[in-house]
Amino acid sequence: MAAFKFNMEFLLTLRRRREEEAAASLAKRLATIRELERRIAGMDEVRENLQSDLQEHIRKGQVSPALLSLYSDFQTKLFQDRKGAEELLALSQREEIKERTALRQAVMERQVMERFRERKEADWKADDMRQEQNSIEEMAALMKARRLRIEKDVP
Repeated sequence: MAAFKFNMEFLLTLRRRREEEAAASLAKRLATIRELERRIAGMDEVRENLQSDLQEHIRKGQVSPALLSLYSDFQTKLFQDRKGAEELLALSQREEIKERTALRQAVMERQVMERFRERKEADWKADDMRQEQNSIEEMAALMKARRLRIEKDVP
């Protein structure tokens, strides 16, 4: 008998592709989140270093109005950049939740199609075995009939 052919293989392939695309999208989103977290941590480290440097200059008595103005401007810029990165991080985290949900949905849809395919293949195998058994039984019946005819013809 011919090999099993799933007539909805194109749909299963499509669902697998959607799952792969959802997984790739989530991976990119997670990389973006890691990068934003790294950038925020870097800004925090710069701020801490800047504060310790300013305290060192104050301790040594090397503080000028220009230095304080520069420090203030840099702190303001750093604060704005950090706030922007935090907003991007929050947005990316919300998108991550959506992408995880989309991936879960894609996985479920693929699994449903694979289980359907497995059921169809099991049905095909059972039908094939049934047909094979019927053929064997038919051949056995023909052989028995032939043997009986031969025995009848032989004196």
